[in-house]
Amino acid sequence: MADTEGTDFQDRGLPLTALAVAAGRAVESSRPDPLARDPFAADLVLAARSHVDVPTQWPDSPADAPPLQQPLLLASIYIGVRTRFIDDFLRDGATAQTVILGAGLDTRAFRLEWPAGSRIFEIDSANVLDFKDSVLAGLAATPGADRTILDADLSQPWRQRLVSAGFDPGRSTTWIMEGLLPYLDAAGQQAVLDEVGALSAQGSRAVIERAVPLPKTDDLDAQLQEFSLKTGLPMSELLARADPPDPVSVLEAAGWRCAQHSVQDLCTAYGRVISLADAPAPPRSGNAPDAGAEPPSSVQPGDQSRGGFVTAWL
Repeated sequence: MADTEGTDFQDRGLPLTALAVAAGRAVESSRPDPLARDPFAADLVLAARSHVDVPTQWPDSPADAPPLQQPLLLASIYIGVRTRFIDDFLRDGATAQTVILGAGLDTRAFRLEWPAGSRIFEIDSANVLDFKDSVLAGLAATPGADRTILDADLSQPWRQRLVSAGFDPGRSTTWIMEGLLPYLDAAGQQAVLDEVGALSAQGSRAVIERAVPLPKTDDLDAQLQEFSLKTGLPMSELLARADPPDPVSVLEAAGWRCAQHSVQDLCTAYGRVISLADAPAPPRSGNAPDAGAEPPSSVQPGDQSRGGFVTAWL
């Protein structure tokens, strides 16, 4: 790889949150019992040459890891669970098109198997997508579907740009909103959900990571600033302080059927504990939540205050 230090890919040009998520997938991939494998994640982290020392390997003794890495190792457990859940959702059904909103350094187009004729659209800022493509090209990675990248700011109107890039609103679509909504204010979250509803044909589906309500309080600001100081990730600046719209309410009003999945539901299903000290719990029978099957007519209970996920079908 060419030396990227000092370029726009360095830190501020490449969002540290995208880098941290890739590092989380690298850590998960290195575990002896990985929930998901991303063979490209560690290379993406290495190529970024960030000043933040993000771990890419699961240590032999996680509780003894350096204090500055422990919050990121904890985050990697959650990222592993999240990644596996969304991967399972994609494997359990197929639509003509898949749109990854806020794609970041996601590599699903390259590491998952896709049905013949699949189209994938990845939307994010050009510097992030170009960096990812430059690293993957150096690894001779090839996508498993017809892939289109689109430079767009999801806090601004983006519908016409997606359609102009070849997206067909008349065909069924799978929408992935992973690690996106928490970084948009309430109005921005509402706008994205409304656009998804407007662009979806019958047979479409979505998997959404909820945004946790983050009121503007001194106590919360102090907690976020402490986390930012410990990890080097500017979460206190990036996370939107908002009372977010409920994706279930928004989509059901547009004719979708929804199911809710708490973080604890997923941890139980996949045999994970978000702790560096506790041993993983055995997975429950069946090994995975029913991410891909259509929900019953009534919404499943979930703890909205702690985030979690929504799966939805039109």
